[in-house]
Amino acid sequence: MKKSSTLLFVCLLLLLAACSNNNKEEQKDNQDDTEQEDELEEKDNKENLDPATGLFMEFIKENKDSERVAFLASWNDKPIAEINPDLALPLASVVKIVIAIEFASQAEEGKIDPSEMISMEEVDKYYFANTDGGAHEAWKNTLGDGKEQVSLEQIAQGMMDYSSNANTDYLIERLGLEEVNNRVEELDLNNHDPIYPLTASIAIPERVLEENNLEEDELEAALRDLDDDAYRQIAVDLFEEWQEKPLSEEEKEKAVALVDMPIQKVWSDRLTHATAEDYHKIMAMLNKKEHYSDAFYEELDAIFSLELENEAIERAAQKGGSTAFVLNQAVYAEDKAGNRLEMILFTNDLNLSELEVAAMQVQALTDKLVNEEDFREEVRDTLAE
Repeated sequence: MKKSSTLLFVCLLLLLAACSNNNKEEQKDNQDDTEQEDELEEKDNKENLDPATGLFMEFIKENKDSERVAFLASWNDKPIAEINPDLALPLASVVKIVIAIEFASQAEEGKIDPSEMISMEEVDKYYFANTDGGAHEAWKNTLGDGKEQVSLEQIAQGMMDYSSNANTDYLIERLGLEEVNNRVEELDLNNHDPIYPLTASIAIPERVLEENNLEEDELEAALRDLDDDAYRQIAVDLFEEWQEKPLSEEEKEKAVALVDMPIQKVWSDRLTHATAEDYHKIMAMLNKKEHYSDAFYEELDAIFSLELENEAIERAAQKGGSTAFVLNQAVYAEDKAGNRLEMILFTNDLNLSELEVAAMQVQALTDKLVNEEDFREEVRDTLAE
């Protein structure tokens, strides 16, 4: 009897173990089925995305609760979407809009003459080869071979149309850094950092390395330890020194050699910051031609406007900005019927694949917002979820 009981107990244990294994297998099968269904659903969703804008819209939607994206778009002063409008992010070349406004204002006031001819050598002293995606050389190629002089207006056009950083810093020299930053205050941009010279910041790492007798592997931490005011002041000091004694090409190459990818990230993170709300305010003002005179807008349009292929659009302007981690866009447009669009997109901390998607799809996003009512509703609904 005892032997029989023992045998029965062992059989029960084996039966329970088998049931347990069956349950685990069923749970695993169910989990696999769920994962496969999720993968199929995700695949279907991606296949249904708009091929022109869908991946980028997904990025904006997925990151709207992060500090990686700010998006603010309006149609006739009514919001299409508002994502992190008061989040300050690096502007990159979008900051050049403020410099263009200061240029047009000083031209209107007679402080500068847009037709004044400038030696190309004066502009090139701020040029660091292989640091601007070919922007400066692309602009110079439009002027013809061996051009030794250009007008102030051509320099401003090169800043806005080609995004030359050398042109930008030359204009800061001519307009005055203090005057440029006073324009930020005059425009009542409450979340805008001070503007400082762009190309001078390329040489900050070398100055910090030399003045502190650092090894190169100590440089990134030393740069990050600088507060914003100290960092900007080094750029301003270098900028003022170069006006008296420009760097040689060898000195520029030495400075650029230190700017590897980790240092580029510091440089990108330290660029002037502002919010989408700040720049939406600017673009809405420019779109409505408010605040300034007709003479101001005549000059601004000469340096900051798009050549339009779409006959339905009356006037438009846009300025992009990018680094290895950032892709930004600021746009205004008005159609023949008087409808107005303003759109501001700021991003940060993009990886390579995200940067590629943004670069491929941001223009289609802009164009569809300008031209397609159904798409504006789709964006409104998608980003409100």
